[in-house]
Amino acid sequence: MSILTTALNRPFQLLDAFGRRYRVQLKTALPAIFSMTSLLFFGVLLLVLWISDPVDYHDYISAPAALLLWAAGLAIALFTYVGLIFLWSMSAVSRSITLPISAVGLVAFLLSTVFHKVTGSLLSQGLWEQELFPSHIYLLLTQIGFEALYLRYGLPKSFQDIAARKAGDAYDRTAVPLQTETTYETHDNSVTFAGEQAIPLNEIWLVRALEHYVEIHGRSGEPRVVRARITDFLEQVSEADGIQTHRSWWVSASAAKELVTEGGKRFLALQDGQKIPVSRGRHPDVSAWLGKL
Repeated sequence: MSILTTALNRPFQLLDAFGRRYRVQLKTALPAIFSMTSLLFFGVLLLVLWISDPVDYHDYISAPAALLLWAAGLAIALFTYVGLIFLWSMSAVSRSITLPISAVGLVAFLLSTVFHKVTGSLLSQGLWEQELFPSHIYLLLTQIGFEALYLRYGLPKSFQDIAARKAGDAYDRTAVPLQTETTYETHDNSVTFAGEQAIPLNEIWLVRALEHYVEIHGRSGEPRVVRARITDFLEQVSEADGIQTHRSWWVSASAAKELVTEGGKRFLALQDGQKIPVSRGRHPDVSAWLGKL
């Protein structure tokens, strides 16, 4: 396997400025980062910076020029993030060490600042001068806050939209008659959804609900997304197969390892290192279930 392929497939963890950890795999993260959902997220940040004008561009250059300058600076920062994270994923230490996203962000911030200093001076014919305080404190805090918001909301939303689009395309290609009752056939040691082939239970690691779809994860490879509700899946499995830890998550018995608590929140740690949320109401059942394994 090449270094590039290894970097794309190797899972690693990111840590935001508020101490929240995220498990990332570049193979799935890169399409999400450059998806329309993420671009809209970045567009909102661009408008905030352009309108608030923290470095007083509007006093020295035209509004369209200022907009293009902010857009170019954001693009530089974005590609710096992607490049540095890609290099991190290629290193062996990414398996065992969590990467603080703000460390990557600081490099992106410095490169973007240098770009603004040079280009802003050129566009204003030397009239605009960069003031590092207090405008750049505001910019740095804005960037840190945006990092956390994007990891918490923007990136997961991009994952969901991509998964839903793939599932919708696959669903449209299936020959499911309209105005008929949808049935879910149960097979020994497997589950089946309308228009889908049977999925052996021993191949299912965990299941995640995504609105009108479910995302079925195996031990490795790309997750399989099908158009169904998580209740449709739960009707076909038993306690011996696994347990629902949260309204949006189900974990197989072969994947579960132990209950852990981080930051006052409960998680079910898996054999592969992932941590799946456990709701407060389900914690006693999950604990009892683990005791039977």
